Amino acid sequence: MTAGHGISHTEESLAETDSLHAAQLWIALPRDKADTAPRFDHYAELPRWRRDGADFTLLIGEAEGHHAPTLSFSPLVGLDVQASDTTKLAVPLRPDFEYGVLVLEGGLELNDEAFTVDELGYLGRGRDSLELSLSAGSRILLIGGEPMQDEILIWWNFVGHSREAIIQAQHDWEAASERFGDIPQWQGARLEAPPLPWSS
Repeated sequence: MTAGHGISHTEESLAETDSLHAAQLWIALPRDKADTAPRFDHYAELPRWRRDGADFTLLIGEAEGHHAPTLSFSPLVGLDVQASDTTKLAVPLRPDFEYGVLVLEGGLELNDEAFTVDELGYLGRGRDSLELSLSAGSRILLIGGEPMQDEILIWWNFVGHSREAIIQAQHDWEAASERFGDIPQWQGARLEAPPLPWSS
């Protein structure tokens, strides 16, 4: 989903589903793309491969000779890596990207430091490879991209490059502006944004 200048959406679990375990990744748009039109794109097929006892799915960007069809507005990469058995991996990186690794299931060791479920290891920039030790039954996300030079702010469901942009977005949301569209099928109450942390 590309929120662009504003979008409304709902998140609902299926009636027969007791729980859902997922990772939701927010990617800030560059300043010159922040006002882009909102859209939703579905990718039924993504590049997948297996090596060294692990299964890789490329969510966005390029890795190991594979290219994902996923729309992006800045240089990014996202890899879903699963290992059913204990394994050690060397993953090539771009030195100009900054990276993080998030454990979804199991655990990993990175530079003699252990990470478990829901822990994020920030790797910074300047690396051309990454050595990982995954425990059996592990699943991780490796995410990275070219660092943005612009200031980026986040408040509630709004992301912007200035306080003024976020204040305006919240005012528009509270006024039910056409900017965010509508979801006729949704029967629940509209979410209320918490009070702004800055004077408006």
